Amino acid sequence: MLKASWIPTPLVTADRRPPVPLRDARPPSRYRTVYVAAQFFLLALSLLAMAIRPGRRDPDGMARRVREVLEGLGGLWIKAGQVIALRIDLLPPALCRELSLLQSQALGFPEDTAQRIVEEDLGGPIHEYFDEWVRAPVAAASIGQVHRARLRDERVWVAVKVQKPHTADLFARDLAIIEWIVRIVNVLRIYPHMKWQEGLHELRQIMREELDFDYEASSTRRMRRKLKPHGIYVPKVFTRYCTSRVLVSEYLHMVLMVDYLRMAREDPVRLRHWREENEVEPRRVARLLVRSFQRQMLEDNLFHGDLHPGNIGLLRGSRVALIDFGATNFTEADYLWKFRTLVRTLATGEFAKSADMCLMLCGSLPAIDLAPAHARLVQVLHAWATRTWVKTLPYHDKSMGNLTNEVMLVLLAHRCTMDWAWLRLHRASSTLDASLIELAPGINYRKITAESFALFERRRLRRALTAWGTRRTLVAVGDMLNRPARMQEYVQSQATLIRRHARAFRGFADRASATVSGLVGLGRLVVLAQATIVVGVAASAWWTTTVGRWIGQGLEGAAAMTADGRPLVLILLIDMWIWFALTRVRKALGDGRVYLHRQVVAL
Repeated sequence: MLKASWIPTPLVTADRRPPVPLRDARPPSRYRTVYVAAQFFLLALSLLAMAIRPGRRDPDGMARRVREVLEGLGGLWIKAGQVIALRIDLLPPALCRELSLLQSQALGFPEDTAQRIVEEDLGGPIHEYFDEWVRAPVAAASIGQVHRARLRDERVWVAVKVQKPHTADLFARDLAIIEWIVRIVNVLRIYPHMKWQEGLHELRQIMREELDFDYEASSTRRMRRKLKPHGIYVPKVFTRYCTSRVLVSEYLHMVLMVDYLRMAREDPVRLRHWREENEVEPRRVARLLVRSFQRQMLEDNLFHGDLHPGNIGLLRGSRVALIDFGATNFTEADYLWKFRTLVRTLATGEFAKSADMCLMLCGSLPAIDLAPAHARLVQVLHAWATRTWVKTLPYHDKSMGNLTNEVMLVLLAHRCTMDWAWLRLHRASSTLDASLIELAPGINYRKITAESFALFERRRLRRALTAWGTRRTLVAVGDMLNRPARMQEYVQSQATLIRRHARAFRGFADRASATVSGLVGLGRLVVLAQATIVVGVAASAWWTTTVGRWIGQGLEGAAAMTADGRPLVLILLIDMWIWFALTRVRKALGDGRVYLHRQVVAL
């Protein structure tokens, strides 16, 4: 449990917080589909009117209108908008920026309903489990609300998260509408590079995890074990009282980062006194957050995917707590190796290799020469690295989120699209920026990343060679172990990139070969038809006379030229030669495609 000495003094008192507004939770209307369709129809008309206004086109206003409609629809549309906002490599920046701000309306539901759900899931009256129950919720979102209570047996204050009634029905209804829209979009080939089916899979996974609190309970327990060595506190989960609709975890007395940031704008003097009283040093907190997040992504492969200020808590002594692990993610091992290599080479200044990794992390590569894209990526990465050392520049110019945006713009200009795995990592990093911009606007990402990798290597060697003794031995053995690993890493990265280029070129070659082969086949048909016509024209005077009546005197003259048979034989010989030549070309194309496929498979 959280130590009493770590609990800070309050920064915002409870009386200054407005109560959570309550509204009866009703099942979704049977006219939900009609309502959604009407809202999108009105949205389309509104966007069209804004787009055709002469000289007054406002991309920010149009994006804001889209966000307002999705927030009004609520339910799964909030999550859908947040998923679409990840496609910063394909969609307008203004739209992605607005959709990333999507927030559920903070509406709770009646206290009696929440108490009934808890009693149903726990199997008894609420006083059997809690000796104190605060009826008014302390927080709310689209999926549910949180109540304060104290466990009767453990004598511990807990946060009880209760799922809003009819949420599963509402999400299922909205998901059916979204699936229908995705089918239409795929048929019409609208933004095919968006990979709508993969996005739909992401949304289904989010829906499954949001509706079952067992996922969040499991993620919280795992993150509690993983983050303890980081110096990050995670609330304890009381599994005995958890169900798919009820999550009971330790209630943390802390200061939320969102309150800290608001106080920095409204009353900086009071905030300074609070920091001095609680020994909170902003730069130390920022370094702790960045190092922990990098360790979560690159070493533990289990990271908090939604580190916005509402999920970060400040404790006494510059300590940090994290809450709400409903968006915990991990990365496939091979993809993680590529991303880790990208981050490490950025820290060490190996920008050509970093550019290779950027291309390898793409979801698809076009069948073009990517040397210009590679060169431009190197320029962008080098310019960013230079900016990180200039302390007077704004935080935005030096952040990892801004670097990712610039890299994606380069890739988009060369028709390279990003994989959803990188977009999830980017979203997690970007949400953390909202806190870092206030805590440490002059932070040097390259320097702190290099330090993180040095610590990572040290921990890895300590785990592997703890029993070997001296520090000098560890360093020497580590250096010997790393040299072949680095060489193999580079060779593997180049081989993987070559394979991806080869596959992309194979697709292009297949399409080109199929097109040429079709044209050759058409040529053979034309030659066959021409030969047939010539033979028919020379075979019968009746045919010549009859055809001449229909198509003119030109064909009669052609028949007269072939009356003695010698021109006919010459024409037929030429047709045969053309026929066999086209046949050989078609066979060569087929053999070439087979050879190319074998070479790509061999790679």
